[in-house]
Amino acid sequence: MAGEVAVGAHGLSSGRAGRGSARSGSAVLAAYRAELLVLRKWPAARALLLVTPVLVLATDYVAEFIWYLTLTPSQYGDFGSPAQSLPSMLPSQFNIISVSQFELSGTAPFIVLGAIMAGSDWGRGTIRTALLQAQGRASAFCGQALALSTAVAASVMATFAVAAGASFAILAAESHAANPIAAAAPSVLVIAESVGTAMLIAISYGVLGLALGALCRSAAGAISVAVVWTLIIESNLYNLGLYTGGPLRTIGDLTPGASAVTLSGLYGTPGGGALSQNYEPVGISEAVLTLLGYTVAALVITILVLRRRDVAAGRLQRLSRPAAPRQGRRALPGWRRLPAGMSRPAQAPAATAGVLASLRAELLIMRRRPAIWGLILVVPLDMLIDSYVTQFVLYRTANGPIGQVQGLNQQTLLISLMPSQYLTSALTAFGSFSDIYGAAVFMLLGALVGGSDWGRATIKAALLQGPGRLRTCLGQYLAIAIALTASVALTFLAAAVASGIFELTSAGPLSVGQNAFPGPAHLAEAVAAGIILSLAFGAIGLTLGVVLRSAGAAIGAVLLWEIVAEPAIQYLNTQFHGLVLRLYEILPDASVNTVVRLFSHSDLTIYGAPIIEPQVSPVLAILILILYAVVFATIPAVITWRRDVL
Repeated sequence: MAGEVAVGAHGLSSGRAGRGSARSGSAVLAAYRAELLVLRKWPAARALLLVTPVLVLATDYVAEFIWYLTLTPSQYGDFGSPAQSLPSMLPSQFNIISVSQFELSGTAPFIVLGAIMAGSDWGRGTIRTALLQAQGRASAFCGQALALSTAVAASVMATFAVAAGASFAILAAESHAANPIAAAAPSVLVIAESVGTAMLIAISYGVLGLALGALCRSAAGAISVAVVWTLIIESNLYNLGLYTGGPLRTIGDLTPGASAVTLSGLYGTPGGGALSQNYEPVGISEAVLTLLGYTVAALVITILVLRRRDVAAGRLQRLSRPAAPRQGRRALPGWRRLPAGMSRPAQAPAATAGVLASLRAELLIMRRRPAIWGLILVVPLDMLIDSYVTQFVLYRTANGPIGQVQGLNQQTLLISLMPSQYLTSALTAFGSFSDIYGAAVFMLLGALVGGSDWGRATIKAALLQGPGRLRTCLGQYLAIAIALTASVALTFLAAAVASGIFELTSAGPLSVGQNAFPGPAHLAEAVAAGIILSLAFGAIGLTLGVVLRSAGAAIGAVLLWEIVAEPAIQYLNTQFHGLVLRLYEILPDASVNTVVRLFSHSDLTIYGAPIIEPQVSPVLAILILILYAVVFATIPAVITWRRDVL
């Protein structure tokens, strides 16, 4: 009898465990389906998932094929002949081209997508709604992680499919010039390994983005951290470790970026064929284990945060708590006894008062948003690392083996650190050949401020405070202008301080002119040009945020432009002629090319080769940027004035 009872109890407990695991599994599937539905209907997610497939098509095939067709014999020495350029566009290397998209900055769309997914749930408070659907916190997160992994895997597959289709199309067009070996596609096993490698990298970064979103409780804050990490910290650690070795090399090898570089280079380098020499920071097994370790750690940390954190918004609880009434006559509006003989100052006109009230409110909000501070500081930080820290490291290692291979000149590097060049260093940070395109950061700031009001519906609360719609928009734009001006001013200040420090500590032989700071007139011109540039791109970002009614969608559009469209345009702009060149010159890009070279005493270089880009006259560049600033500041005001905000 006892045995029967024991068996019955065991069967009952087993049944309960089975039902519990079944309920847990169904909860995960329910969360998975819900998250996939959200991703399918979310424009920002679609934009981010399309970044890599569109990037590989636009830059590695369309732009490369146009360059291949338009190369002239005079350019063969610098860029290679058509016979040398064609093999990288043919089917034998489509897997190399595809997997190379997933190293360092190529991982940005996936970590940003994860940051938006998790950060939006916390920022909008929808995490509470998800957890009220009778599912556990761990189950809800697992469903979200599975949905993100599915979406990322689809993006990876689309990247390989687009590359394969483009390579076969080019083969069909250039079959007469194609080498049969280059025309043959890789084996199925090699393609499968390449796809698996790319998925491991992309999913790892996507899960890291989920962890950032949960830890920051904000999509904007998590995006700022993700962008700074992938576009500044990882890339610079990689470069500095490559040149110096030692502790920096050890630290860099521990990052997921070093593992991504190793794995993405397993199949060769584009143009060099399979098994060509490629720098591998870490071993293959170590790279795989590192990425898996980061993925597991991110999942565990996020689940622990979800299980222990109170998801009831403390801010909402405070707002729902009735405020204690003010006592006495001070509760009356405007009550304040004035000393004898004094009169109240004249009130500001209603229009001015409305603009100032909106400006103060926007500045208060921006001061309390870490993402805004991050975007203000990211350009000065990138400039310091790229133009001073990295240049100093290159200067110290120029006489070493790697420096000699790269053709580094110690005297030239030292001059670039001196006060005579600090205006050029600051202005270069706003162009496209810095680690982070400064103009794109200004667009992100405008998009974040403009899109947040419409995405969170706080625009209604703002317009109910009294000022008219146009005055509210003007106050918001003035607040954005102050933030952009602060970023530009900090960039020049940081460059001046860094160059002064290097001038005091330098022992190299330099002329007096190379040690001297530029005059006040040059400084004023450079700062004014930088501010006008920032206002133009900030206004473009503000327009995107208002038009798309979402900060996430606007940020996705900016990243799509920065990672896909801008590199393709920069790659092809030297081939523009006639009407196409005239159209390019009225775009802000040509004006940016002019501004960043405003006080440059020599051609900018990248990897030792001079950067030659179409430019316009300085006066025309400033006028074009002012026109963009005015037009794109007017569009959001007109939309807000006419649009129904209910």
